[in-house]
Amino acid sequence: MDVHRVEFEVDWPPFHAAAYLVDAVEPVLVDAGGPGERGWTELTAGLTDAGFAAADVEHLLVTHPHTDHDGQVARLVDAADPTVYALESARDRLRMDADLLAARVRSNAAAAGVDEDGVEEHADRAVSSLERNRGCFPPDCVDRTLAPGESFEAGGVTFETVHTPGHQRDHACFAAGDRLFAGDQVIEPFRAAALNVGLDDEVFDSVDEFYAGYRRLARRSFDRVYPGHGPVFEGFADALADSVASLDSLVAETADALDTLGNATPADVNAERVDEQRDYTLFETVGALGHLDTAGHADHTVEDGVRRYAPTDG
Repeated sequence: MDVHRVEFEVDWPPFHAAAYLVDAVEPVLVDAGGPGERGWTELTAGLTDAGFAAADVEHLLVTHPHTDHDGQVARLVDAADPTVYALESARDRLRMDADLLAARVRSNAAAAGVDEDGVEEHADRAVSSLERNRGCFPPDCVDRTLAPGESFEAGGVTFETVHTPGHQRDHACFAAGDRLFAGDQVIEPFRAAALNVGLDDEVFDSVDEFYAGYRRLARRSFDRVYPGHGPVFEGFADALADSVASLDSLVAETADALDTLGNATPADVNAERVDEQRDYTLFETVGALGHLDTAGHADHTVEDGVRRYAPTDG
């Protein structure tokens, strides 16, 4: 099974993304690159370099609904009409009601201690992200919805769907024998951010779910890994261990910040933990606090819709 890498430039770190063309009986593309005209040009050029045209793609597997991975789904469907595979929950997330999403984000942002202006900014960004993604990846494009753990055949290759939330709650890796198409779950140079759902519901579960996804993969061994960012690599066990250690460090940093403050909102803990705050740092802090709470190392109270955490002796 020959696998050809197709690279894309994106406008946010790490400033590149990768899709993979599997030269099977019927060509299989894993992920669909970055959005816009640049993404389409890069996709068609990469396929040409591999000896294929866009119209040759018979099957499209989508690891998760982020625009650096689903950016050309709609256009590829128009050009080639491939069979499109994705987690059922990914399709359902793309179909969600924008007003309901905004309401949930407002509630969770307020619970995290974000100020009123910030609450609205988070809600607006969440809705914009949803609209961008379903513009690139209309949910009705999905022909085959997948359940976690489901095996299926595409182009004569048997793939196994491994549900790996944490970076994105509807993220799936695709295992094909001793090879893993890892999306953003296992990347050799770094760990992808624990974004999960942004500040939608389940944000407090993001780190717990990231660990769960790593445990699912740890039961397996792979000789070669094809990630959505960074180089193709062979040291799966080492990369997985590094990713878990990075998540451990996030939890430890969050615990240290909470110990320093004693009693604080997630926003306060995030400000203590990182000097340069970003949306993703808040998402990670909220998820890490949720993990500490579940593990008995912190507990929280809620007053007027705002969570306050305190360390415990657990």
